[in-house]
Amino acid sequence: MKKVMKRVITACLAFAMILALVTPASVEAATKNESLTLYKGETYTWYLTGVKSLSSASSSKKAVATVKANKSKKQYTISAKKAGNTVVTVKGKDYYGHTQTLKVKVTVAKPKFDVKLQKLDGNYILIRVKNNTKATFDRLAVRYSLKNSSGSELASKEETVYRVISGKTAYERIYVASAADVDISQSSVKITGFDRNPDQKYKVLGKDKLSVTVTDEQASDTRITFKLKEVNKTSQYVYGEVYILSYDASGNIIDLNNGSIYLDKKETKTTPEFYVSKSSHPNFDHYEIVYSGYYTTK
Repeated sequence: MKKVMKRVITACLAFAMILALVTPASVEAATKNESLTLYKGETYTWYLTGVKSLSSASSSKKAVATVKANKSKKQYTISAKKAGNTVVTVKGKDYYGHTQTLKVKVTVAKPKFDVKLQKLDGNYILIRVKNNTKATFDRLAVRYSLKNSSGSELASKEETVYRVISGKTAYERIYVASAADVDISQSSVKITGFDRNPDQKYKVLGKDKLSVTVTDEQASDTRITFKLKEVNKTSQYVYGEVYILSYDASGNIIDLNNGSIYLDKKETKTTPEFYVSKSSHPNFDHYEIVYSGYYTTK
């Protein structure tokens, strides 16, 4: 019995020695390859995982995209400069002292947005953003400069346009006290910032997956009131935007109201009451509900 126990103990000790020798050696220097698409002007920050320290970060074509390392946080930030391709290399040391390398093939695409300004009734200006890219953005920053017919600036500010979905048009209404004096042909608007998560896949929903319909509509000579029934037919959390567009008889937009869509899995929700004012818009002819939504996955 003693001989048997001695053999067992000897075998266990030998196995432990093998583990001690093999484990550190098995965690060797490694290179991981990834790909990422950004749009000119967009930035992306992420962590180098599985390392004790971050040692360096570089870009093969700095004119296309630059990268900056935050060694204390083990983060790297890629900034897209112009359309093209580059390889970003990020290196760090793991807990065994081996170099771990991440190579990111970065494609920088040119943003394709159609951004316009339009006068509405009263002291309001409409910002329209048609997203012609393949990406969906949680929000965009836009800066406008409104001028009169002589070119003098009346107002300038940065605004946020929410839920700018691929292939769709997003709207934002801004109040300007001197809107009557604004000359759209002299004015300008441009996108100055992007906000999305490039690590996520954005799934744009059709009307078979997300529906928004009018309910409890009541009309009078001065206004139309109604509620919206929002139905999420997916098993995902859904985000989106709904726009209530008022038109004149020629089909011109004269007013805008909007609201955000936040729906739980398979949720049906009725919104608080909306209204469209006829008395404030003498040229009012009809209104339209426009909406779009999406969910995200890894």
